[in-house]
Amino acid sequence: MHQPVLLKEIIEILKPKENENFIDATFGEGNVSFEIAKFNKPDGKILAFEWDPELYKVGVEKIKNLKMENRIQLVNKNFKDIKKVVKENGFTKIKGIVFDLGISLWHYKKSGKGFSFQNEEPLDMRINPEIKVTAFEVINYYSYKELVEIFKNYGEEKNAEKIARIIIHQRKKKKIETSKELSDIITKVVPFKRIHPATKVFMALRIFISKELENLEKGLKDSYDILEKEGKIIVLSFHGLEDRVIKKIFKFLKLKGAKIITKHPIKPTKEEIFKNPSSRSAKLRAILKI
Repeated sequence: MHQPVLLKEIIEILKPKENENFIDATFGEGNVSFEIAKFNKPDGKILAFEWDPELYKVGVEKIKNLKMENRIQLVNKNFKDIKKVVKENGFTKIKGIVFDLGISLWHYKKSGKGFSFQNEEPLDMRINPEIKVTAFEVINYYSYKELVEIFKNYGEEKNAEKIARIIIHQRKKKKIETSKELSDIITKVVPFKRIHPATKVFMALRIFISKELENLEKGLKDSYDILEKEGKIIVLSFHGLEDRVIKKIFKFLKLKGAKIITKHPIKPTKEEIFKNPSSRSAKLRAILKI
């Protein structure tokens, strides 16, 4: 089960009240939506987004089993389409929007798409099959220069050149087909330090393929436009690239009259990190529409 990060802090900032409407921009396994639903009953609504069609089906079933269909509406869309989806569904009076940008544990454990470098899975890494480019195509057909740029720009990988070189060398002998294969190739040239040598490359591929940073920028800007006055946007990020986009957009929104609630990002306590080590890099930022 995916453990939610900084959930208590999200609710403390959001302060959901009865009958208010909210958006969960990243439903995942539903932790944020179900927590908000405890506070905005009896008639408060939640519009939730889940881009992965398989995880969307799991979510629909979970909502149905909990008999919450009248309160939580789940759509199989990316939050970049937030403005369009809100308009199509006539969803109004939005008091808060939450973005939890951490990839769900389900993707690593159950999706079978090669997100984990520990599993022998096809190199896919598409959150949604509508995405045209797979990790297999990037790794096996992109040029040395393109690979270096992806690893550097989307993964901040210092060994990008070295990794790109060995990938080019290996794929000449045989196509690189699985996540484990790619991981093993990277470990040949990058020493094992604090994190697994393949971590940043896998992150870079995922971010590049899904256009995560571009989608985040559009999603945040459009979210502010559809928000009620005194409404809040809360964003939970897990790496520096996301955090830089958030700071940039919040700075832009501040010029439009928004108030930044979190002068400094909120981070997990030592206790939370001990219980859930994957929370260690989390940063929470929030903004208020005035």
